[in-house]
Amino acid sequence: MLLLAIILSLFVWLRPVSVNALNYLIWKCTTTTQTETGNIVYQGAHIHYVSYGHGDPVLLLHGGLSNKLSWFSQIPWLVASGRRVVLIDTRGHGDSTAGNSKLSYSIFAEDTLLVLDRLGIRRTDIVGWSDGGIIALLLGLEAPQRVGRIVAISANFEPSGVIPETDRPHDEARNSLLNKMIDWLRSLWSGAGERHAVLEAEIKELWRTAPQLDHADLQVITAPTMVITGENDIIDLRHSSELAQMLANGKIEIVPDAGHAAPITHAGQINQLIASFLNIEPAM
Repeated sequence: MLLLAIILSLFVWLRPVSVNALNYLIWKCTTTTQTETGNIVYQGAHIHYVSYGHGDPVLLLHGGLSNKLSWFSQIPWLVASGRRVVLIDTRGHGDSTAGNSKLSYSIFAEDTLLVLDRLGIRRTDIVGWSDGGIIALLLGLEAPQRVGRIVAISANFEPSGVIPETDRPHDEARNSLLNKMIDWLRSLWSGAGERHAVLEAEIKELWRTAPQLDHADLQVITAPTMVITGENDIIDLRHSSELAQMLANGKIEIVPDAGHAAPITHAGQINQLIASFLNIEPAM
């Protein structure tokens, strides 16, 4: 009974995240929508993808050290709205292997185009979160004919746009069991399992030096783009505003009280913004 009480308390405390996660699990177990899964092989990596439903495509690109399931609050209603929803596990994340190429945003973008080719998608709207938003911007720059509208959530165009991580002395005081639990949760979130430590090192190295998009690059991106950032995001608000301003057809939306995980913690607001910008049925 005590365990049940703890579980119920956690469920209530974590609302609406817990509710959205439960809704996704129910949807996943009961959906009859057409589903296509597969892998493309490129430069030594198997890049895993999933496509749900029919209609105009919308591509969801997750953030670094995450995986495609991080979109659990968006997938069901997007499919229900009549869109074809495409998800990709970025190289080295989730069910995709790392391959033999150094991780870069350019190789992530190349992987993405090959998946779209495999699925026969010539043009798609893109919703990208963090690293996924960077990939979306890069596609808007280098393959504009393949991109409709872009929603870039918590994305930066230069490393300087990320607010430096402050020192956390209390981290050193964690006991070994807690550290192991945190490491396990991180490996679960990235989907990399035992490969997480190596992936984390490679991705953090990438974050130190990339992306490197200047104002001239941003001005070439003509796709209508909505930049979304959290009021308390790790992406500097001035940087996000500069991104929206420099884009040829950009706008910005700031989600009050949200941080870097807004698609999960503030899913309702994020879903409404996506629905409005992509001209689809209101988010549920």
